[in-house]
Amino acid sequence: MSFASIRRGAAVMAVAVLLLALPAVVSATITGGCTGEGHATSGNVNLTSASEWHIQSADVGGGSGTAPAPIKAASVGAYAAGIQVPIASGTSEDGETAGSVEGVSASLFATLGKRFVIAGSGTGDASCSGQITLIIDDVNPLLTVLGGGGLLLALVGLLAIYMAARSNGGAGARIGALLLGGLGGLGLALALEQFGILDPTQPIGLGIALLAAIIGLLLAGRFGPRIQTAPL
Repeated sequence: MSFASIRRGAAVMAVAVLLLALPAVVSATITGGCTGEGHATSGNVNLTSASEWHIQSADVGGGSGTAPAPIKAASVGAYAAGIQVPIASGTSEDGETAGSVEGVSASLFATLGKRFVIAGSGTGDASCSGQITLIIDDVNPLLTVLGGGGLLLALVGLLAIYMAARSNGGAGARIGALLLGGLGGLGLALALEQFGILDPTQPIGLGIALLAAIIGLLLAGRFGPRIQTAPL
């Protein structure tokens, strides 16, 4: 397939990539008259109405999407801490009404995490949007980059806040507690999303990161050594 063909099909492929791109924690359907179908080694799913799709880490799959009228521009993104991170986008001057993707391996995503929320939208002569929860059933989130790595980052942030609180409260300690505390809070939020406790489409994770950063800043030097002044 040529680059031009990929570009022309990107608008509707956004709907198709919505099938298998990454995993999540919320319900989803495709709206606007578009339809989608996904297939993997362990099973198929009707993406037009399904709220989630359960697969295995060894699966290889793909899917297809159709639109009632030409789609000329589309984008796909994954949610984390309430922010939609762009994955792919494309435009087509004439628009397309069908697209597909094949040969997507779930193993890479299984390394990153167990759950992801993917959302996509397309505009043109038709306007469609959708969101899907993909869950990799045989993955332990504790052993993934976002799950276990997030908890490790949370521990680093907690230790940074503790050490800053036991310091003399200098500028370096305050900045370190602010930055590392915030990163630790974000890591905790990402891990909780992977365990299905937080909804990644909501900005709760950013709130946790901000709160941890503020706590680190306020506690810096609070329990540190006090400078004793010699009597005159």
